[in-house]
Amino acid sequence: MIRCAYPGAFLLLVPLVPALVFLLARVKKLCASLGVLYGESFDGTSVRRVRRALAAKILLRGMTWTLLVLACAGVSWGKKVVPVQKNGDAVCFVFDISYSMNARDAGGGMTRLEAARQYARALLEAMRAPSVSVVLAKGDGVLAVPLTEDLASVHALLDALSPGLMTATGSRLGRGIAAAVSAFPPQSAQAAHVWVFTDGDETDGGLQAALDDAVRYGIPVALIGFGSEQGAEVTAGDGKTTVHTALRAQALRSCADRANESMAFPRRTRGATVQYLPATAQGSAHRLLRALSANTTHSSANGADGTSFAYETQDVDRRALFLLLALACFAVSFVAGEADISARTLRTSAVLAVCCLAPFVSSCNARGNAAIARGAWAWYQRKYRQATAIFLQTETEARAAQDDTLAQYAAFALAATYLAQEEYAAASARLADIAPDAPASLRSAALYNEGVIAHQQGETDRAIGLFKQAILADPANTDAKINLELCQTETTMRQAQSAETEMRQAGEGTDDSKLANGIFTLIKENEQNQWKNVQSNKKDDGGIDY
Repeated sequence: MIRCAYPGAFLLLVPLVPALVFLLARVKKLCASLGVLYGESFDGTSVRRVRRALAAKILLRGMTWTLLVLACAGVSWGKKVVPVQKNGDAVCFVFDISYSMNARDAGGGMTRLEAARQYARALLEAMRAPSVSVVLAKGDGVLAVPLTEDLASVHALLDALSPGLMTATGSRLGRGIAAAVSAFPPQSAQAAHVWVFTDGDETDGGLQAALDDAVRYGIPVALIGFGSEQGAEVTAGDGKTTVHTALRAQALRSCADRANESMAFPRRTRGATVQYLPATAQGSAHRLLRALSANTTHSSANGADGTSFAYETQDVDRRALFLLLALACFAVSFVAGEADISARTLRTSAVLAVCCLAPFVSSCNARGNAAIARGAWAWYQRKYRQATAIFLQTETEARAAQDDTLAQYAAFALAATYLAQEEYAAASARLADIAPDAPASLRSAALYNEGVIAHQQGETDRAIGLFKQAILADPANTDAKINLELCQTETTMRQAQSAETEMRQAGEGTDDSKLANGIFTLIKENEQNQWKNVQSNKKDDGGIDY
């Protein structure tokens, strides 16, 4: 679908029509006077060629102006997946408070609304202090609690949940989801989530369109079903009529599947953007909470500060394409105005120009290569966050287009970005995505980077093995050869130092033993001499007569 950001720019095309008419009339008048000026030497063929050249120049200038106006108008078409950096989570609870939620088939004699209340309380207690908002959906969607971190107001509203909170009739889940999407600030740094507590019994059929809009904004939605599929009797809003209502599990599941099929994300990037979970299913609450933690702990896409990248679809801006075509038309207008070109040559040149421009306009591979180049330039400028976003977007688009080669190059570039930031775990996870059948140079470079990571982590022997594998994959990898020699030299020196240390310790142990033995011998001799002196003194004293 073609979109235009600034439609008012098309007013600049209004002066173009009279200007072209005026200039073409002047060309015709000029060519008519050439025969009079040059006489018979300037025949009709020459006049036609001059007229054709000048007309081509004027039309190319007019086309240049048109393309510039289109660029100013912001014309775009197509969709692309854009990674958006997020920090933390924001959850909007959407409660269906229609009268069908009063049916007592939620287990334990509870109504569906009571079960939804208890389920929401359990989630709030297990959540790690995110921002929470609450939307009530009945005949309309109303934001009851704006986005806040004060959960006391949320608990107070949970106690008061009742169909009597809203006077509107009917059950319009789509409006509730639309109100939830609008509750998130447009430029919020938090990853948004919408959890809908409902039995799926809607009256206007607007759920599918609301889910498609949420997918387009990159907001995951969880439809949590309450009640039983067998159903139960419930009193309608008039207080008299009794109707049979049941959990519309199949309808909710079908809406989720259709929304996921229409999304532009590859499923393996973020999982299903819309999911249906029966409230009674084992581990359903754990799956919801795990979706929150996935946005803050995913090792391969997050920085050390807990940031993450969510994905949303955006229109593809064609401004650069229009500017490029405008520059080409302006350059060709000079050649067309001065050259003596036949009509056949003009047609051939037009066909060749279209064929040359077609790959740049439609080729995903060309756009991917350009994106890799932009990311590499940001990497060399040490703008690692910008480079990470570009490489993530390129990999996502390549996976969607099933271009495995481009996806692996993007993964390698992403690993190099993480490695430059000393995020070794994230870099290793990305390098593991390089397939064994990848190009030899890419596989060798990946093994080389794994060897660098191993060496940085003190695993020299493993680094030596990885460098050898890199050389086997690509014998021209000089960096791997140099680092292999350095690691082997380091290992040899470490072994020599270890042997020298052991010998020194052994020698020091021998000297200490000799010294200890010498001291012990000296002490023993001194004790013996003292004992002999005592014996001799006693004999002398005994021989003296007073």
